[in-house]
Amino acid sequence: MLERLQADLKTSMLAKDAPRTQVLRMALAAYKNEAVAKGLGPQGVLADADALAVFKRLVKSREDSVAQFEKVGQADRAAQERAEIEMLRPYLPAMLEGPALEAAVRAAIAESGAKLKKDMGLVMKLLQATHGGAIDGKAASTLVQSHLA
Repeated sequence: MLERLQADLKTSMLAKDAPRTQVLRMALAAYKNEAVAKGLGPQGVLADADALAVFKRLVKSREDSVAQFEKVGQADRAAQERAEIEMLRPYLPAMLEGPALEAAVRAAIAESGAKLKKDMGLVMKLLQATHGGAIDGKAASTLVQSHLA
C-alpha cells in the first residue's frame, strides 16, 4: 500500500495535479503517523489491515465534514470534501452494497442465531470478522436492526 501511495503521489506531482497531490500528501502523512504510533518509525510499513484502517479514518472524517458543511449551507466546502473522498476511495476495498450486503447480513444473523436487537453486537462482530473492511458499519447496522425484533 505504501509503495502504491508513493507512486501515485509522484505521478500526481509530475502531472502538476495540485488537489490530488495535496490529498495524497495528507494520506501519506497519516500513514507515516500511524507507522510511528505502532512503533515502526516513519519509514515503517504498516500491515494491510492497519493501512486500510488509516484510509477508512480519512474517508470517514471527510464524510463527517460533508455532513457538517451541508448542515451549515457551505456547499462548496462539502463538494471539496466529496472530491477528496473520491481521491481516497481507490485505496479502499470494494464495499458490499445492496443485495450483497443484504445477503451478508442475513447469513451473519443465521450463523449467529440472533433473534433480538440485543444480539446485534454478535451479528456485527461476525460481519466484521467475515468481511472486514468491505462492510460499511453504518449501513450494516441499519440492516441488522431492521432484521432483528
